[in-house]
Amino acid sequence: MRFHTSLPVIDVAETVAFYRALFEAEPVKTRSDYAKFLPPNAGLNISFHELPDAARALSGLHVGLEVAGEAELDRAFERLTAAGLSPRMQGEVTCCYARQHKFWLTDPSGYRWEVYYVAEDTDEKTDPAAPCCPQSP
Repeated sequence: MRFHTSLPVIDVAETVAFYRALFEAEPVKTRSDYAKFLPPNAGLNISFHELPDAARALSGLHVGLEVAGEAELDRAFERLTAAGLSPRMQGEVTCCYARQHKFWLTDPSGYRWEVYYVAEDTDEKTDPAAPCCPQSP
């Protein structure tokens, strides 16, 4: 089983370049106004349709990728930095009843991606001093 979603984007070519780096995978299908990725080991089928007005309306949408632990998070941060995607480290934060370590990056259409791992569950939903899903990563 695989989760599927489809997102409108401003520019498919820019989107493909971003997600190639994020997923470390090539799209399985591309057209002038469409791209589809099936990232290995992610249980994800994600497609992108070039619909600039719809993409602008969803700009700031928060999505994420959970990784297995600190080593994988550090590796992803370094890889995405080297690819020029400018991830922003947030570090440790309490979010959604869990102590998480994460960084953020924004795709060409404005979708905000968090890449994180869960260190442990907590009884506290969030830390009021450190918002878990900042509006401007």
